Amino acid sequence: MYVRTVKNNQGKEYLRIVESYRENGKNKQKIIANLGRIDTISRKEVENIVDKLIQIFDIKGYVNLNSVEEAPDKKNYGVKVIVDKLFERYEMDKFFEKMDKKIRFDVEDLLKIMVMNRIIEPKSKLGIFKELDYYGFKRIDEAETDEEGIALQWMYRTLDVLAQKKEELEKHLYSQRISLFNSVVDLVFYDVTTLAFETQQTNELLQMGYSKDKKFNESQVVLGMSIDRDRMPVSFDIYPGNTFEGHTFKDTIEAMKNRYQLGKVIVVSDRGMMSRTNMEIVENSDYEFIVGKSIKQLKKVDIFDGEFTEISKGIEYREIEYEGKRLLIIHSKERAEKDRKDRIRLIEKAKKMLKDGNIESKSKRGAKKYLKTKNEVDYTLDIEKIEKDEKYDGYYGIITNTQLNPKQILEQYHTLWKVEESFRTLKNYLETRPIFHWTQKRIKGHIVMSFVSYIMQRTLELELERNNIEYSHEKIREAIKNMEYIDIKTNEQRFAIRTNMNVLAQKILKILNIPIPKVVTPYEEFIEKLKLQDQNKEIKGLERSKAKT
Repeated sequence: MYVRTVKNNQGKEYLRIVESYRENGKNKQKIIANLGRIDTISRKEVENIVDKLIQIFDIKGYVNLNSVEEAPDKKNYGVKVIVDKLFERYEMDKFFEKMDKKIRFDVEDLLKIMVMNRIIEPKSKLGIFKELDYYGFKRIDEAETDEEGIALQWMYRTLDVLAQKKEELEKHLYSQRISLFNSVVDLVFYDVTTLAFETQQTNELLQMGYSKDKKFNESQVVLGMSIDRDRMPVSFDIYPGNTFEGHTFKDTIEAMKNRYQLGKVIVVSDRGMMSRTNMEIVENSDYEFIVGKSIKQLKKVDIFDGEFTEISKGIEYREIEYEGKRLLIIHSKERAEKDRKDRIRLIEKAKKMLKDGNIESKSKRGAKKYLKTKNEVDYTLDIEKIEKDEKYDGYYGIITNTQLNPKQILEQYHTLWKVEESFRTLKNYLETRPIFHWTQKRIKGHIVMSFVSYIMQRTLELELERNNIEYSHEKIREAIKNMEYIDIKTNEQRFAIRTNMNVLAQKILKILNIPIPKVVTPYEEFIEKLKLQDQNKEIKGLERSKAKT
């Protein structure tokens, strides 16, 4: 049975309900009802008929947009279900159920909300609070003790709790990560970065120092972090902003040894981190190391004297003993070309400085290293220095106490770029350039929250890698951010209509075993299927009106 239009000889259109049937092997039609001439039927009459039929036959999924009560706002469902699933994998509920019962808010859920925001669009705590509706939560004033929802101060106080639980939470995440991916930490990369603040105030932690962004006018803290071969953080520590990065290393090694009872570990770091003292610290911890070594600083060693062996295309090496350790002298054609281009750029800059008479910098680095003078007034190009540097194009050193073969050593050292990439990503999650927290506890709590966010993001990335799915940080963020829906309320019905999903978004939900919602779904069914219900009730906690933090 279906609706059909027919025209008479005068060209007038009529609306009929007809039914098809077969008779003697032929298709025929019979008229069930004549609904009249189309131009005499009003739109309102058609809508009334349709609405009545829907009621009679209890048809699901129909939305009469003319009866929508108010313009709907978009909300995100994807980031919550994804963060819920990741927290579930790390058994975060078991960790947080040990929280002090006097705390009047749910620390785990407040942390989830901040992690959700870090993943799709990092903002300040106030910025998150203002957009709670987007994540399906309600804002309340803290004085509204009888209301369900979230108060802004609970986010700040959650940071205080995270600061207190930093070591315990870090250890829990580590043990769950090892169990989750059935992996062993045997290779650790260590690096340091600085986190700048929007202030020139100082305290025991906030100090003026030379930042990685080459700024001197902002207070900062120093962050040291160890990362395993999967680019998953193992541990991190925070230091005053004027701490020399090499001095952070001892704490990290001791923390790894005491907290995680790691077995055989190889520590990989760049040459700026590993002084002779730090190498001794590593060896005394029964760990091994692979460290970059400046060729130009080697004493009593002629790097050019001896036969080199090709280790891979365009790369050759020579191994010698140096101060009781193995020293690999590497020459790379690709690096030689880079060194040559960098030097030419600095020479041109030095020539311009001479031409313009603009040689004020006291630093010996940069282009000025290719200038020399006898009286600090008349400068000229230092040809001897230029020719000396040219001899070292493409050469660098790696010192180690491991028994790995040269190719393995080179591969592990080259993996250091992963640490640098991880720090860049972590900084995006920290969104601390600049940070707007001032107290030591809040600063520490904010970094713990960002650390958790990065672990959740990296866990998702590892799942994508396991399933041979291509991704980038930007594409993941875009895919999750576009997992949105609108809540349509009509006079009698309520529906959730989700926006279009790209291929990566569908793959993310699939590998996490999260159901992909239909385009149009009755609201209650949508909420129940994705487990989005009762967000505010979960946050409310016990006896809020009486308890105190």
